[in-house]
Amino acid sequence: MKRMQILLLILALALTLAACGGKPSEDNAGNGAQQTGDASGSIPAPKAGSELVFSYKDCPLPMNAEFAPLLEYLGEPDKYFEAASCAFEGLDKTYTYGGLEIITYPNEEKDFISSIRLLDDSVSTPEGITIGSTPEDVTAAYGEDYEELGSQYVYKNGDATLTVLFEDGAAISVEYIALNDLLG
Repeated sequence: MKRMQILLLILALALTLAACGGKPSEDNAGNGAQQTGDASGSIPAPKAGSELVFSYKDCPLPMNAEFAPLLEYLGEPDKYFEAASCAFEGLDKTYTYGGLEIITYPNEEKDFISSIRLLDDSVSTPEGITIGSTPEDVTAAYGEDYEELGSQYVYKNGDATLTVLFEDGAAISVEYIALNDLLG
């Protein structure tokens, strides 16, 4: 059963990668936003073995991926903020697209995805989890292999964690967080 789930996830990721060719499509909010990416294949692919990959505008956004090609693909954010990084030399940057926040960290001359946070129920994970999902929805989508820390479920896989915080039986926070030697 677990093999079948992994195969289905791999197939879904492969189809998602194939969809990143710059054709118009609906984003997760269903608003039919025009994509501006190119078909050069410059969009980073998830690392082998990483099952926790968020997708926006039909394009995967894996943790620790270089963000420049994705920024070009996603287009101008609704909001942008930068601040001196406490952990790195350079700037941490925050890009907001509708109900989604992407935070990057600098490494040398490039920026990499450190976290993705869902801000409201206008976006969902590829598995259908959003703000307002129940704990039962989350375990149906991701399984029982999680660490429970207070009122949150933490799933770890490869170079990413998915953290879902609950209050009164509903998710109030859904966040992907990068794992790597630089971030600790």
